[in-house]
Amino acid sequence: MEYTNEYYRQAFKTAITDLHTLLEGVDDPTFSTAPAPGKWCIGEIISHLNITAERYLKIMEAALNDDSLPKKNNSKPYTHPIHIRLFIKVVSPEYKRKTPTVESFEPVSIQQIQSEQLVNDFEAYQNRFLALIEKADNKDLHLGKIKVRNPVVNFIKMSLSACFAINEAHQRRHFDQIKNILHSSK
Repeated sequence: MEYTNEYYRQAFKTAITDLHTLLEGVDDPTFSTAPAPGKWCIGEIISHLNITAERYLKIMEAALNDDSLPKKNNSKPYTHPIHIRLFIKVVSPEYKRKTPTVESFEPVSIQQIQSEQLVNDFEAYQNRFLALIEKADNKDLHLGKIKVRNPVVNFIKMSLSACFAINEAHQRRHFDQIKNILHSSK
C-alpha cells in the first residue's frame, strides 16, 4: 500500500459511499441490535468510528493551523516507523485478532443512537479528513513530517500521514464488522 495524499483522498471519499451501500435496506432493529452479547450493533460501530475520527481530527486540524509547517520536497509515498506500521496493522481488517477498545473510544449507549444523525456525522468527519488533505495539497505540506501526539497514548508522537492511515484502516476494519453482522442477519 502506498500512502499518498491521493490514496487518502480516495479512501475517505470511498468510505462515504461504502457506508451508504452497506446500510442500504438496513432496518432500525438490525441497525440497533447487537448481533450477540458483548458485541456492538451497527449503530455502535458507526458511533465508535465517529468518536475516533473526532479525536484524531481535533489534533490534526490544530496541527495544520501552524504557518511554519514543513513543505514537500518530493512526491514519494509516505513511510511510517515500525511501531506505527504495527498499529496500522492492528486496526486494519487484515488483523484477525480481537482488539480491545480504549474506554474513551467506546461508542455511545444504544439508547442514544439515531441512525440518520450517526451517518450524517460520519459523512461530516470524512469531509473534514478530505478538507485537511486539500489544505495540505494547497500548501504543499509534507504530512509525513508534521508530528502530533497520539490521541490514545499521549506520549507517542506520530505524523499526520500516520493519523490518516490509522483512521482509514480502522474504518475498513469496522466496515468488515458491519458486513459480517449483515451477513449473519440474513
